[in-house]
Amino acid sequence: MFSNTPISANHFLIKQLPQATAFIDKNFKVVFVSDKWVEEFNLSTRDIINEHIQDLVGISSKQWENNILRCFKGKRTENFQENYTSIDRETRWLKWNILPWYNENESVIGAIVQAEDITAQISKEQKLEQVQFILKETNEIGKIGHWKYNQSQDIFSSCPMINNLLEIEEDSKLTLDEYIEFYKIGYNRNTLSMAIFSAMENKQSWNEKLEVLTAKGNQRWVNVSGKPLYCNGKYIGIIGIVQDITDYVIKEHQTKSNEHLLKTLINNIPLHIYIKDTQSKKLLANRSELDHCGISNEADIIGKDDFDIYDKELAQKYRDEDLEVMISQTPMINKELSQENSDGTTNYFLSSKIPLKGPNGETTGLVGITMDISDIKQKEKDLRNLIKVSSEQNKKLLNFAHIISHNLRSHSANFSMLLEFLIEEKEEAERQKIFGMLTDSSNNLMETLHTLNDIVTINSESTTNKKEVYLNKQVHKTLKHLNPLLEENNATVITAIPLGTSLQVIPSYLDNMLIQIISNSIKYKKPNVRPEIKLSLSYVQNYTVLSIEDNGIGLDMKKYGEKLFGMYKTFHEHNDAKGLGLYIVKNQIEAMNGKINAQSQVNVGTTINLYFNEEN
Repeated sequence: MFSNTPISANHFLIKQLPQATAFIDKNFKVVFVSDKWVEEFNLSTRDIINEHIQDLVGISSKQWENNILRCFKGKRTENFQENYTSIDRETRWLKWNILPWYNENESVIGAIVQAEDITAQISKEQKLEQVQFILKETNEIGKIGHWKYNQSQDIFSSCPMINNLLEIEEDSKLTLDEYIEFYKIGYNRNTLSMAIFSAMENKQSWNEKLEVLTAKGNQRWVNVSGKPLYCNGKYIGIIGIVQDITDYVIKEHQTKSNEHLLKTLINNIPLHIYIKDTQSKKLLANRSELDHCGISNEADIIGKDDFDIYDKELAQKYRDEDLEVMISQTPMINKELSQENSDGTTNYFLSSKIPLKGPNGETTGLVGITMDISDIKQKEKDLRNLIKVSSEQNKKLLNFAHIISHNLRSHSANFSMLLEFLIEEKEEAERQKIFGMLTDSSNNLMETLHTLNDIVTINSESTTNKKEVYLNKQVHKTLKHLNPLLEENNATVITAIPLGTSLQVIPSYLDNMLIQIISNSIKYKKPNVRPEIKLSLSYVQNYTVLSIEDNGIGLDMKKYGEKLFGMYKTFHEHNDAKGLGLYIVKNQIEAMNGKINAQSQVNVGTTINLYFNEEN
């Protein structure tokens, strides 16, 4: 290039070369460089003449060095590219052109090294390659194709992906109208046609989800979008993107179907189901939960917390439970809760709360499941009552069986003994006497059988025979019946029962209980003390309590309390005492699902309390 030309005459020319150029001798020392070289390698602050070129630019690749050595031998080399890290730690791409440097005798005295920075070009090529790779992979994975319509030439072109979607040959050529006809007739084809028309006329882009029918008659769902192309304000065509979303739509339909099925299920099971976020705000609630909260539509409960639904105290209780479950990530299973209603009744629930966890194990909320067990609790209560009654009845039956066995055995032995006496006795007077004793025994047996029959009748009486009885009226009737006894003993009866008080009882039982208890108060009066009897009324839970208090001789309750209402139990020397009165009273009050107890002190008096069950 510079053969037969004095170097000094071309020095100025070399400095102005538009390309980064350096002249080096065979010792790799710089002889001349262009200003572009100084600028390209940032060497303006250095004295570069006679410096080793590798020390200046930091290049030490074998290819670069071998090419220079070939030039020293007068051999030309091909241009080549390589990247290197410059002295300022920056990676660069350079295109090298290395030529032999001849003197005027055409002898090689060194090499001419030219460098072109192609870093930006290489970067663009790499980015383009990456984009092309991403586009290719995205198209294949995402099942995305593209098409273009050139209006001036009336040419419709598409990529193989679209032909594959439409199930036509890869090299098939379509017109725009033929492409449109693959869309399902009706809404889908009309929508695409109108979108293309709007793109042409109004410069409008579009994006629609539509159905196509392939050449093989298969139905596919696609997401199709398009954009009109304009040049200098003039419409020249359209570019479109098509994505096969059939699998997505099928899964979406399946998901919606499953969601509908699941929602139908949770809305029709007898459980309250809800989902809350970490702030205890409702994200979901089924029909039972909405009814429990008194809300008609699910939309009206979404985003609300318990403070928007319940009173502050109850809401805080539920919030504390939520926090404990979400922080500990430990489920709360079947915790029994009670809730007072405005009408005074109580509902009972089994509440379970289960933490919801995200992909990283963090708590994202909770699922709540509540079951109303009010009916179960009532049945449990009824069952306990039934077991209690059955147990008491069994005890009574066992006791009753012992009593019958004892009484009948006693009467039987008495009859047997008297009959033996009668057989052996010869004198008429003694025989008549024995006949009299047999008659008394027979009468005693009949009395015993009648008594036992009455007790059996009491225990088999149904509570459905209860009737409303006005208590004051019944007391007045009883006192009128006992009036001769009261006057004979100069007894005083005080009634402190509110007017209009009524009870649901078996009338005959109430009558007998009043007669028995008031009669006992007179029968066991203190000597030389006028009997005083007081009737009063009180209320305990579900019971109306009638208390009958006297000032009689009383009883040692520590000694006799447990036997007070037993059969044939007597505690005072009294000719008329048989030990059946209070036993029958106890059976009658219990037959009406009530109960009886007593307080008594010797020489102070006795109080009998009759508990009438107003609930049942």
